[in-house]
Amino acid sequence: MKKRLGLLSSAAMALALLISTSSPSSVTDASWQRSEFGEGSFGTITIPPATLNGACEYNPAFLGAGAYVRVFWKPPSTYTNLTDAVIDVHLVTAGSTVTTLQGYPGVANTTGSAAGYITEIPATLLGGILGFNTQFQVDIHIAAEGWKSTPVSVRANAGLIAGVGGSCTNL
Repeated sequence: MKKRLGLLSSAAMALALLISTSSPSSVTDASWQRSEFGEGSFGTITIPPATLNGACEYNPAFLGAGAYVRVFWKPPSTYTNLTDAVIDVHLVTAGSTVTTLQGYPGVANTTGSAAGYITEIPATLLGGILGFNTQFQVDIHIAAEGWKSTPVSVRANAGLIAGVGGSCTNL
């Protein structure tokens, strides 16, 4: 029995060797060599931020009705077009930004020139009249080529009733 198994395995081995030598792998002229090389690089765009060029002001107007914050800022020298500016206004609760106010008119309330702009942000009527320590934050970004700079920011507090104690701080 052992002899038969040995003979059978030897025959299988000889058959496998015969098949592999009778059909050699095909030879091709394909090659993956190329004498040209490509180069590339990655880079980042850095957009300088605007600067605050004066202390912001909280104006309670008449008993808080029509209250507004005035922000003094200027863009970096390389981005002198006002359309490069993005102004975001956020509500602040317990010291943390909770939501961005939608529909804020952006730079619509901005006057001046590239040497210095003044943007007036209206406080909410309820926050301006009743106070309740309503806070909001204004962030000014410079935008170009789909990127935004780091913001310059001010934070305003409507104070107590009728704007008493209202304040604004450059951050």
